Amino acid sequence: MMRLSRYSIGVGDRFAHQARPQLRAFILAAEQGVDVVPVWNKSNREHTFIGTEPVSVHDAALFAVKEFNWTKPWHVDADHINLDTVERFLAPSDFFTIDVAHFIGQPAAPADLDAFLSRHPELIGTVKIPGIAHPFTTTRESVTKTAGTYLTAVKEAGRIYRHIASRKGEQNFITEVSMDETDDPQTPPELLIILAAIADEHIPIQTIAPKFTGRFNKGVDYVGDVAQFTVEFESDLAVIAHAVREYGLPDTLKLSVHSGSDKFSIYGPIRRAIRKTGAGLHLKTAGTTWLEELIGLAEAGGPGLALAKEIYAEAWGHGEELCAPYASVIERLR
Repeated sequence: MMRLSRYSIGVGDRFAHQARPQLRAFILAAEQGVDVVPVWNKSNREHTFIGTEPVSVHDAALFAVKEFNWTKPWHVDADHINLDTVERFLAPSDFFTIDVAHFIGQPAAPADLDAFLSRHPELIGTVKIPGIAHPFTTTRESVTKTAGTYLTAVKEAGRIYRHIASRKGEQNFITEVSMDETDDPQTPPELLIILAAIADEHIPIQTIAPKFTGRFNKGVDYVGDVAQFTVEFESDLAVIAHAVREYGLPDTLKLSVHSGSDKFSIYGPIRRAIRKTGAGLHLKTAGTTWLEELIGLAEAGGPGLALAKEIYAEAWGHGEELCAPYASVIERLR
């Protein structure tokens, strides 16, 4: 298994022009004693919108790595892939964000549910987790309901993982499971059941992206109850540590916070939680660096402003088409 460093940041280079300044930011961080690894990402939908291929992300990153003589780890993430879209990402990627949110809520086979409950009697009753003040209290019915909601999604993640492993080899990539682009957040007790199911599928998961409470809209601060998020985030860290001990998941397993850039109101609670527990973190930015460039063009006036207006007008005409895949992470003003 390729191991992911303790701290990593996913950066989006939508037009394959930003890898150099993005890597420069990691170099500046390293000069200040912050050891964090870059993971360049771009999803299939973004390649489709823009008309690019996954290899372009790898090549842009490699050019920057060579130019700056970056000797630390770096990765290229096949972002939000599924079994239908993974194929063209296999060669250039060494990090795969397996997105199974679409499968959440699809009924699990009764035999699969019975087998899961038989394997995990420890999930029923009073569940004590170090780091969480009050034990979880569950029943067979509540565990059955949660497993029924997520088991099909986890089994699909297993199918996708095994397909990637059969093509690349188990030692040659990093696995993330993503369940964030859905309507309902996963509670810490639900996360524990999901991780138990992932362990049953023998997925060497190193990052997991749950749906948190609140809104993680692209390009703006967190929208929600910061105190509630803090409790939830700390509880999720405790659940992950417990799952690593109990189910043999990789000791590099960490939370992945998607659309995590610009979330200044929760950076403090996140920092305190990971320092207190020693946990790692994968923070995936919103991929909106190109919008900052567009803002700069507009502020420059003249031809830059004219270009920004042209792009805006063209995008407005395709609003429904472009916004639909991002419904859970944007709010469109009309």
